[in-house]
Amino acid sequence: MVVNSAEKGITEFTDPVVTILDEAGVNARVVEYMEIPGIGGPDFSGIIVSGSPCGDDIVDHHQPWFRWVKSCDIPVLGFCAGHHVIGTMYGAELLRSVEVEIGDFYITLDRPDDPLFSGCDRRVSVRQAHRDSITLPPGFILLAHSDICRVEAMKHPTKPIYTTQFHPEILNKNMILNFVKMCKG
Repeated sequence: MVVNSAEKGITEFTDPVVTILDEAGVNARVVEYMEIPGIGGPDFSGIIVSGSPCGDDIVDHHQPWFRWVKSCDIPVLGFCAGHHVIGTMYGAELLRSVEVEIGDFYITLDRPDDPLFSGCDRRVSVRQAHRDSITLPPGFILLAHSDICRVEAMKHPTKPIYTTQFHPEILNKNMILNFVKMCKG
C-alpha cells in the first residue's frame, strides 16, 4: 500500500513509487492519508508513506491520521513528510528551516549493512526537497546523515519502521526495491 501524504489529487510523490512497484511486479494500492483509519487495518505486506509538497502545518495536521503507525507490525517506509510525521509521533523535534536541502546531495550511511541500503556505497547521492527536518526520536537508530541534515534515515529499534528525509523514489529506487524484499521476507 502507498499512502499519499499530499492532499487528494496531488500524486507527484506517489506516482513514481507506483511506477517502481509496477515495474517490480508488485500490486500497489494508493490510499489517501485521511482514509487510513477507515480501512480497518491494512491487509498488506508493507506500507510506503509518501512525501508531500505541503509545508508548515503538515506535521501537526497529519498526526491524527497516522496513529496507526504505532500499532502497525508490518514494514513501513516513510519519506520526507512521512519521515517528519512518523518521527514526531515518536518524540522527534521538528526543525523548521534549520537543515534546508533542495536538490541533489550526498548522504553518508551510518549503517551501510542495513537491508534498506543493500547494494549502496557508503556515500549516496539523493534527491532532497525539504525546509523542515527532525531530530532523532528517542531509541531510534540513525541510519544516515549528511553534512547539513543530522537525520537523513532512521529506523525503529524493534519494529520494521524506516524513514528517510530524502526522496528514494526519485534517485534511489533500489532502496524501495530493498524495502519490497523486506516486506516479502
